[in-house]
Amino acid sequence: MPFAAGEMSGASLSDTTDASRRRPPIVVLTGFMASGKTTTGETLAGLLGWEFIDLDSEIEKQQGVAIKLLFQQRGECGFRELEHQALRDCLTRCTNPTVVALGGGAFVQARNVAVILAHHARTVFLEAPTEDMLLRCGVEGDLHAERARPLATDREAFLRLYEQRLPSYRTASVTIATAGKDIAEVAQEIATRFQLRPCR
Repeated sequence: MPFAAGEMSGASLSDTTDASRRRPPIVVLTGFMASGKTTTGETLAGLLGWEFIDLDSEIEKQQGVAIKLLFQQRGECGFRELEHQALRDCLTRCTNPTVVALGGGAFVQARNVAVILAHHARTVFLEAPTEDMLLRCGVEGDLHAERARPLATDREAFLRLYEQRLPSYRTASVTIATAGKDIAEVAQEIATRFQLRPCR
């Protein structure tokens, strides 16, 4: 059964509250490829004086291989295994307030959501216009094929994959529509929605 990223089970309210107080606050950004997770995450972390982690960059550092090549070498299933382990490691290492930007498919994996919930992270779905994401990914009108994302091959496939993932994205605690807003506005909206204040 689908579950929302704000739901917890198997623990009392007092247990959850105590555990939350012991952990640093974490905000996890999810959304489709090229929805602005990395740039928004960097801006939000800068606004708050928090640390920032881009999960795809962490995977590339650990493996010494670009994400596109990892998909080619290991297939999507193999990549998802690396992604899950990297997410667990990153969240476990968080000792300071942190913003984490996920890859486009990470939040679709139930075990990743479970790890995020276990760390009491706040989750945000960045809902960007599909035409903007298509343009940023270079799906259309881009002569440089090396820029293409691993799962962005053509317009129809892109839109079909987005529709498949959308229900999972919508289980995030908060949805922020990014249309017509610059990155700073989106970051500020996230901070306001969660009542986050800069570190002193």
